[in-house]
Amino acid sequence: MLATTSSSNCARCGNSAKNRCGACKSIFYCSTNCQREDWKRHKAKCKAIQLDQEKADSHSFHKREFDRIRLKYRLDLPDKAEQIAELLTQQQMMKDDDGRGGGVSAKTFAETFGMTIEESVVFLEWIKVGVKFKEDTLDVAKKAGIT
Repeated sequence: MLATTSSSNCARCGNSAKNRCGACKSIFYCSTNCQREDWKRHKAKCKAIQLDQEKADSHSFHKREFDRIRLKYRLDLPDKAEQIAELLTQQQMMKDDDGRGGGVSAKTFAETFGMTIEESVVFLEWIKVGVKFKEDTLDVAKKAGIT
């Protein structure tokens, strides 16, 4: 399937092209024939682009849900933010000798802040995403000698 957009060059023949791959929308083709001829070459990249787009869409959805929950329960207020930090830090310190366990349960978090377990799962998972991003960013900075 081809989607018509502004002009570029065909990925197969180089001619002027106004049609994009209908699946990933990142590659231009001048005709359906060129798209068919290029499919073997483009297929793997197309699937990878689609997965990246799905991941980005999922990421955006979860971020919107996190923000909705944060606002609904006013979790961005200083006293709530401090309570969350204390709860997460307290639970993190309760890891067993193998470094497993720890972390606040969704049930405990839900009960503490008066939300559903589903909402607490979304909130806590987004916190994990933020922590992982921060850790990864710090690791890169340390390796680069920035910190």
